[in-house]
Amino acid sequence: MDNYQIIHFNHPIEVKSLSFLDIGKDLSAVDEDKSQQDFVDDFADLIHSKLKTVLKMADQEKSPLVFFSLPFLKFLKKQDLNLMLEIKKQVDSGKIQLVGSCAYHSFSYLCSPLLFKKEVELYLNGLKEYFKKKPGIFINTACLYDDQVAEIVKSLGYQGIIATANPWHLAGKHSGQVYKSNTAQPFNILLSNGDGPDNFQISLVNGYGSAYNSDFIDKSVSNEKQIQELFMMDSSVEHSVYAVSLPLSSPSWEHKIPDYTNNPLQKALLKQGADLVKQFHDKLSAEDFKLLMLLCQPEHLLQINQTSKEEGYDHFISSMNWLTDISLRYK
Repeated sequence: MDNYQIIHFNHPIEVKSLSFLDIGKDLSAVDEDKSQQDFVDDFADLIHSKLKTVLKMADQEKSPLVFFSLPFLKFLKKQDLNLMLEIKKQVDSGKIQLVGSCAYHSFSYLCSPLLFKKEVELYLNGLKEYFKKKPGIFINTACLYDDQVAEIVKSLGYQGIIATANPWHLAGKHSGQVYKSNTAQPFNILLSNGDGPDNFQISLVNGYGSAYNSDFIDKSVSNEKQIQELFMMDSSVEHSVYAVSLPLSSPSWEHKIPDYTNNPLQKALLKQGADLVKQFHDKLSAEDFKLLMLLCQPEHLLQINQTSKEEGYDHFISSMNWLTDISLRYK
């Protein structure tokens, strides 16, 4: 069996609370100081050693597969420029393979496909500040996948996508092979987990700041074949279509999707965010798009559902105030 692992590095961004009385005062939504300090607090104990492990694997020609969110790269550059430059050197040389995802590791797709597309574009453009190379494959936050995700990701130039295997959608076929997306222009898919006799396995690892169950980086994994090569389709071979009409998430993710979407307050927040994007997407500023993405961060959505009832309601009200603050600028 060929083993691959995708190691995720993210750092959530703290969104400030906004009271009703402060709507329309053009206040900054992002708490940069707290976000940076949280990164500094975790750097020595949780982050540094993981990055050193990835660099050691790169030195040993093991070609680790890594996703770095834009906030993670920003805070790392401020915290340890030399380490950032080491990573840049290995990425630019191809010894670390970049995997693309959402800029803020958010669930923007659960809010709006338009917002999701914007966040995926933002990630590709933002990476140019750090690396010469760009990722060729994509994995959504929590490996969230359906047909529309594939359509959007393909339109942005990716060569292939990592998706979640589901036995019902596989209809008895094993997952250890390339599939075609159920889209107008077929798109190459690899499945990260499965139930059949896989000839390869892709594990999803929390390096830092993600919610995958495993935080174990297997230093023995050596990607002798670049993962992009696994997506290559032989035109003479008929590949099965993997059709997924509703979003599937990875069983390796700590929480189920309903934990982020089924609470009435979460539903109201996501709906109002989607309405905002639909109504003003051609007018929204870069900062307003960013705030909408940050409100869809998994940690932020969970705060509404899994803190105390009072705290959850306060997070919800603040979030809705921010959405009102955005909408007033375009009316």
